[in-house]
Amino acid sequence: ALYAAGVCITYEVMQKQPALPSASQRCCTFQNLAPQYDKEVDSSERSSGIIAMRKELLSCASGRVLEVAAGTGRNLSFYPSETVSELTIGDYSESMLQVAALKVAQLRAQSHPTEQPPSSVTLAVVDAAKLPFAENMFDTIVDTFGLCSFEEPGKALEEMARCCRPDGQVLLLEHGVSWFPPLRWWQRHRLPRHVQRFGCYWDRDIQQLLAESPLEVVELRKAHLGTTYYIR
Repeated sequence: ALYAAGVCITYEVMQKQPALPSASQRCCTFQNLAPQYDKEVDSSERSSGIIAMRKELLSCASGRVLEVAAGTGRNLSFYPSETVSELTIGDYSESMLQVAALKVAQLRAQSHPTEQPPSSVTLAVVDAAKLPFAENMFDTIVDTFGLCSFEEPGKALEEMARCCRPDGQVLLLEHGVSWFPPLRWWQRHRLPRHVQRFGCYWDRDIQQLLAESPLEVVELRKAHLGTTYYIR
């Protein structure tokens, strides 16, 4: 078993790594992923507890809400309609938002009241580093697994802070670098292939990004050996 493990590790280390994709190539990745994205990630998100973390985080949302990097709208059914008055969901990928728009319509058509989205939902193609909104416009700003995908994650956090009211809140659920050395090595070793496959830089230092941002962290929890960050 040890010999086989050694052979596998040696093979992995010796494999030639692909070049990191450009920003335009990553945009194409997101466009291509959109139609099947929910099917691809749903099972793993449920088994790993990510869905439960989404629900917990979104239960804190209230007032006028902006979700940045909303993707296919995986959070739509988790927003409490009794406390969220308006919801704007944005993403840089038009293809992802097309899936989200269909999901809004489907949720509206169903009769289950607990899974209804807020009464006012707006979809917008946006660049997280240059949000087209006024200062102090939103009570809650949400981002789930966006910092790993932004070209400029630091600027995205600055924009979230700018658009959030002084008494508002920013809610984050993110991928980041592990505290566990073997896993951290694996994330960095596999990074080029992971970015090519999913467009995601899964080894970003989330705590460092937060420390350099204008945001004040009230709560930070880690899961999955430090690769998932729950932040309020």
